[in-house]
Amino acid sequence: MVTKEFQYISIFNYSKITKLLLKVFTLVSKISINGEKSKTKSAVTSQNIMNRGFKVFEKWHLSTSRSALVFAEYVKARSFVYIFALATLVALLLGSHGDPNLLEAIRTVIASYFLALAAYTYNDMTDQKVDAINKTNRPSITGRASRTQLRIIVSVLFGSGLLLTFSINLNTMIVAIAYTALALAYSHPKSNLKDKFPLKTAVTAAGGALLSILGGTSVSNNSLAVVYAASLFFSCFFILSPLGDIGDIKGDRMASRRTFPIVMGIRFTLFLMLSIPIIIIGITLLANYCGNWHMKIIGIYTTVSICCAALLLLFHIKKRLGNSSDVKSVRPKMRYFVIGLQLSLLLTFL
Repeated sequence: MVTKEFQYISIFNYSKITKLLLKVFTLVSKISINGEKSKTKSAVTSQNIMNRGFKVFEKWHLSTSRSALVFAEYVKARSFVYIFALATLVALLLGSHGDPNLLEAIRTVIASYFLALAAYTYNDMTDQKVDAINKTNRPSITGRASRTQLRIIVSVLFGSGLLLTFSINLNTMIVAIAYTALALAYSHPKSNLKDKFPLKTAVTAAGGALLSILGGTSVSNNSLAVVYAASLFFSCFFILSPLGDIGDIKGDRMASRRTFPIVMGIRFTLFLMLSIPIIIIGITLLANYCGNWHMKIIGIYTTVSICCAALLLLFHIKKRLGNSSDVKSVRPKMRYFVIGLQLSLLLTFL
């Protein structure tokens, strides 16, 4: 028989153990519930982070795709920029005597193209009002390119061009920096050299000469042939730039720009353009007969022939200078004069 006292003690102990177990169970349950809540909250947070990441990536991808499309349109709209790359290549071939390092040549030509396209794109970005008056068909005017996209393209092109020249040698990068500074000063609203006479044409021509010199600098040989090539390229812009100014005379007047046709008149501008091929013929013949340049006769004949063709074309548009659309249609043809002159240099010196 179990005594009554022992029964009370047992009942009391059982009651205490039961209460203790209940407390432990409650505590474990709370910990478990808090753990589940924490896991759920953590999962939700992770999911939110992933969603935000996907949205950021999607926006970046969309922005990059649109910028790439705008870039492709600008390559098409500013197709004549290849003449800068050609001038760089010709100077590079002259400086290396026709035997350049292939990879170095590719990097130099691409850098030249990027820098020139960046300069013209930046000019379009700061020149939208005048271009709209002159009814130019460029992405910056037609609404296919936003200012943000243009800024991205300009930054990437200038940055890529400078990095490529840095990978060649220090002097090449210095020439590229000088060209970049000139391009920014030409179009930036604070300096705006394109509104000043005669800096508009002179700065454009100087920029072309720098990109020609870039080719010779990349092979560390700015010989007389390279300097001569850069001088010819410089002089060509005193035909191309005034032709463009005659075509854009309406918008330039409304923007109070001082260009050759506005300041000096269309007759003087025509005289200036006609004088360039004559000066090039004179310098070429003088260099051949008076200098020790080792110029080949086939190159000299080619240069003289191309200059005569340019004179004929300029005389052909003499009576149509008042029609801006006719002048604009002639400008692309005049670029063939520039290309021909550059190629004639290879026949002259190589």
